[in-house]
Amino acid sequence: MFASAVGIATLASLSVALVPSLSLWHGDLQKVLSRSRTSGIGGRGGRIEGVLVVAEVALAVLMVSGAALLIRSVANLRAIDAGVDTDRVAVVDVAIPSTLEPEQRRQALRELVRELDALPGVESAAAVQKLPLRGSGDSWGIAIEGRPELQSSTFFRIVTPDYFPTMGIAVKQGRGFEAADRAGSEPVVVVNEALARKFFPGESPVGRRLNEGDGVLARIVGVVEDVAEADLTDGPEPARYMLYDQVTGYTPEANTLVLRVGRAGAAAGVLEPARDVLRRVAPGLAVQTTTTLDEVFTQAVGPARQVMSLLALLGALAMALGAVGVYGIVSHVVSRHRREWGIRIALGLQPRRVVAQVVRGGGTLVAVGIVLGTLASLAGARWLASFLYGVGAADPLAMAAAAAVLLLTGLLAAWVPAWRASRIDPAAVLRES
Repeated sequence: MFASAVGIATLASLSVALVPSLSLWHGDLQKVLSRSRTSGIGGRGGRIEGVLVVAEVALAVLMVSGAALLIRSVANLRAIDAGVDTDRVAVVDVAIPSTLEPEQRRQALRELVRELDALPGVESAAAVQKLPLRGSGDSWGIAIEGRPELQSSTFFRIVTPDYFPTMGIAVKQGRGFEAADRAGSEPVVVVNEALARKFFPGESPVGRRLNEGDGVLARIVGVVEDVAEADLTDGPEPARYMLYDQVTGYTPEANTLVLRVGRAGAAAGVLEPARDVLRRVAPGLAVQTTTTLDEVFTQAVGPARQVMSLLALLGALAMALGAVGVYGIVSHVVSRHRREWGIRIALGLQPRRVVAQVVRGGGTLVAVGIVLGTLASLAGARWLASFLYGVGAADPLAMAAAAAVLLLTGLLAAWVPAWRASRIDPAAVLRES
């Protein structure tokens, strides 16, 4: 990579030196001398510089419009209601040694949740075998008592009793889990609204029983709001929640501890104290990841966010190059026409007219670049289609925003040398001649 970068930079530098050298080698010296006092950029050199500026502006439009599309897409993704409170939840992923028996794993999780719940600033703590928003979820078969024809599979979450209040998941019907729901009591299950709509249309599922396998019937005690079970852009998927203490045949090695803090944005502050608790209470457990639910949500936004950052950076660089190009060529025109501008000002040309004429020349290059860049953006937008959400690949708002930003940048870059041209002193110019 380093060698490639050095090679490309070397070729670019040689090209920059080679083009004007060839212009001098093949140029007509007599014509150059005859127009050197009054003319501006002309002939081959002027055309090449103009083409380069137009190309820079077109490239900038291409990058900025792509970044604008992705910015709108990411904004739409972040506006999705994931069904959880992302602002106030800390996340600690732990791995329980496989040498521990299932009951020992459940006991370790109970002790950890109890100690984490006692941390200063923590309102509640819970555990779950797989956190939402982290890709494809776990699924189990499901059957409804009295309706053998309705057999399917759904996502499931094995949780501790305080999981719903900790994650900010609202209970819509019935109740959530309670302290009385433990090993040895009647098995209970909480379902989400998507499951209720699919398997119990037009009726309340509370009180009905689900066959969890091995002849175990679990009673539905509540319905909670839908949560983004796997991916952020997936629609509502049927899911059910069960308790660690009542799922005796399965206790996963990988689990996630979630801690709800009392103040928005303060979740990261409890991660290190949570690590200390794990080292003290369960030194045999391995901490895999410590993060916040907000960061998990950001990661769930996916590649669109990463590509947006890249295109925004490249767009800013391309826009800076375009502005430098416009500034450079307009400044060069002004310097070559300095005597001409001085004579015009001496004959009564108003400074504002000087500014307008100079800016018009730079603005023409910018306008041509914007048109070409917009056409290229419309042709290439389909390559971004897989990263977009809630916005079309040829979104007019994104295209217009990119064009407006580049137009303002280009006009500002042209205005600076134009303003200098309007300040030329005619007497000094005539003395120099």
